[in-house]
Amino acid sequence: MKELPGKLIVFEGPDGVGKTTISQQVHALFVSQGLQSQWLSFPGREYGSLGQLIYKVHHQPTSYGISSMTAAAKQTLHIAAHLDAIEQRIIPWLAQGTHVVMDRYWWSTWVYGITSGLNPALLTALIESERVCWGSVRPSGIFLVESTAPRNREDEDLTNWHSLKQAYRELAQREQPDQTTWVLSNTGTLAEAMQQVNKLLSSILP
Repeated sequence: MKELPGKLIVFEGPDGVGKTTISQQVHALFVSQGLQSQWLSFPGREYGSLGQLIYKVHHQPTSYGISSMTAAAKQTLHIAAHLDAIEQRIIPWLAQGTHVVMDRYWWSTWVYGITSGLNPALLTALIESERVCWGSVRPSGIFLVESTAPRNREDEDLTNWHSLKQAYRELAQREQPDQTTWVLSNTGTLAEAMQQVNKLLSSILP
C-alpha cells in the first residue's frame, strides 16, 4: 500500500496531561492554515458512532444494565471501536489528503490494559488485530505528553496514574526504533507546549 497523502498525528499519555487540549489546538491550527484536518478521540465520541456507544458503556455500564465488566472485555470493546473508526473514517480521510489528529492510539489499549492486570498475551493478540486493520498506515509522529501530575486531580491517589505514566514511557522506548516519537513536557502554559509541537511538526509536514 502506497503512503497516503494525509498525515496521521497522534497524542498519547495518561488522563489529565493535557493531550486533548493540545491535539485540538493542533487541529485548529491546521484548519486556520487552510489544511484539511479532522480531530478524533479513540474511541470516538461522535454522535451515532460505535465509539460513542462503547465510551458510554465503559464509563456508565450500569446505564446499560451491566453490573461488572472485566478488563479484557473493556479493551476488546475499545479495539472494536478502533477498527470501526479506522475503516470508516481514518483511512478514507488520509486517502483524500486530510490530516488526522488523534487523541489516543492503540498505545492506550496496551497501557491501560497492562496496568489493569490484563494477560499480556491476550492484550498483544487484541492489538495485533488492530495492526492488521491499519495495514501499512503509520503515524507520521506520536507525541507522548507528560506532566508532573494530572491537572485538577490534586486530591486523588496518584499511584495508578504514575504507573500509567511509567508504562507509557516503557512502551515509547520499545516503539521508538520503528516509530517517530516525541516526549512533550506539558508543565508550562499551552502556548509553550504549542511552541514545542509546532517546531516538531515542521520536520514532518511540507
